[in-house]
Amino acid sequence: GFDVHMGYLLGICVEKNSELPTNDPARKFKGRVVFQGNRVVDQNYDAAMFQDLGSAPATMEASKIGDFCGCVPGHSLEIADAVQAYVQADMQGTPTWVCLPPEQRPAAWRHMRKPVCRMRKALYGHPDAGTFWEDKCESHIKSEGFTAIGAEWPSVFVHKSLKLFLVIYVDDFKLSGPKGNLKKGWSLIQKGIDIEPPQQIGAE
Repeated sequence: GFDVHMGYLLGICVEKNSELPTNDPARKFKGRVVFQGNRVVDQNYDAAMFQDLGSAPATMEASKIGDFCGCVPGHSLEIADAVQAYVQADMQGTPTWVCLPPEQRPAAWRHMRKPVCRMRKALYGHPDAGTFWEDKCESHIKSEGFTAIGAEWPSVFVHKSLKLFLVIYVDDFKLSGPKGNLKKGWSLIQKGIDIEPPQQIGAE
């Protein structure tokens, strides 16, 4: 009586910063499990149809205004990345079931031919994962006193009492404003979003 989607997960591994010398600590292997978005069917084994909601990341102009705000006397500019951004968001919409790769199956499941699990988190590769992450992110930001500037400036917010200007580009956060208020602004963001330690732009 309702639609479902069925798909596959796959693991990928890349070498990050491979152009750096082999002994550089920033050069490392990074692995992740992703949703195979080109191989999804519905309960009738027809090609799955997605909501195709589309996310709206911030523009280059918004990023430059964030830079400008950080250059005002007494102000500063800091950046931080979300940790595994998409999986911080819950799946929404059509229930989705996935077949686990053999290397991800628990030992107790080895006798099963093709075990499946309900996908609870928005994995990279799902056509709507970016939108689910954006919804979670913006909902939390607004709950902590940040206000969206407007539809013509997507993913751009201000915190009026702290005088902070926030730009979000997918999983990158850029916060500018009075130096004494940045720490408070980051603490509000961190209440509901897992981010790496903020860094000042241009800091060694």
